[in-house]
Amino acid sequence: MDWPSDTESSGYYAFEPERFLIPPMEGFLRRIFAARWGMILVSGPEAMNLPVILNFLANFALQQVYYSEFSAQKSDFHDLESERRRLKTIEEVLEEAREAVSRSGKEEGEASEYSGHIPRNSDVVFISDLKPELVSDSVATSLGGRLVVSGIRSEGSFPALRAFKELLGSEHLVAASLMGIIGLNMVSRICPECKVEVEYDLDDQECFLIGMHKKKLQGFRGMGCESCQGSGYMGKILIHEGFEMSPKLRNGLLESLPLRQLRILAKQEGMRTLLDATWDLADAGETTLDEVIRIADVTDPGGIELADL
Repeated sequence: MDWPSDTESSGYYAFEPERFLIPPMEGFLRRIFAARWGMILVSGPEAMNLPVILNFLANFALQQVYYSEFSAQKSDFHDLESERRRLKTIEEVLEEAREAVSRSGKEEGEASEYSGHIPRNSDVVFISDLKPELVSDSVATSLGGRLVVSGIRSEGSFPALRAFKELLGSEHLVAASLMGIIGLNMVSRICPECKVEVEYDLDDQECFLIGMHKKKLQGFRGMGCESCQGSGYMGKILIHEGFEMSPKLRNGLLESLPLRQLRILAKQEGMRTLLDATWDLADAGETTLDEVIRIADVTDPGGIELADL
């Protein structure tokens, strides 16, 4: 499967599928897209062409999962014989609802109360951007028996969870509808033409953000050259994380645990974060400790005192 072309005319960045569809991410995608209903959020910053990522995930889902059914008991996949999942937009679903209401003799003004009129089939609904006016209908669609996959603008999974809670206004509805979140971001790639090894001298806040006690760390940096126009960087690297709404996370959400605490629970259950991914790239000399610190900062969900961690 080809990764969709999303390179700017300047060649500023390009997504690399080999960095995305690797264990455990591929297994995570297979499991999460095997859900028969509920909401899956795909978050990315404003600078990312998120609809293109959603298009890729739609194709992945159709080819890898939608024509298979995951059996948790047997831990395997088998071909479906009697049904095929189809992709729809939320606008198509709402139009179906209006038509169903009309056929049942309801007034047009009642079209938003459509949950009992939506056919309980295997359609999967994709939404490129979860705008406030779509939240209620999207959640109702997911609770009505369809899988809804939606883009949401955020720097990481748990900031996206916070944004979803704020849009929905109900932790109970979030816990009831959310199946999981895929968090995407990008880090700057060190220019290979001027990369050198350097020593970083970190302050207390930077040490806390990245979870280090040592203030002096070895790393890499681009010194700036003609190839990178003096920036020290050349292009972007896609990084990713994801978590499934386990029973512990659902209970924590219902108990109004702070988001940092929920992230700790997710990490205890095996989640690899965007910060982990950036550390791997820094250790490999592909990005800088400056980018590690930036990702740690923008993906911090907040919610409890720093001294409590």
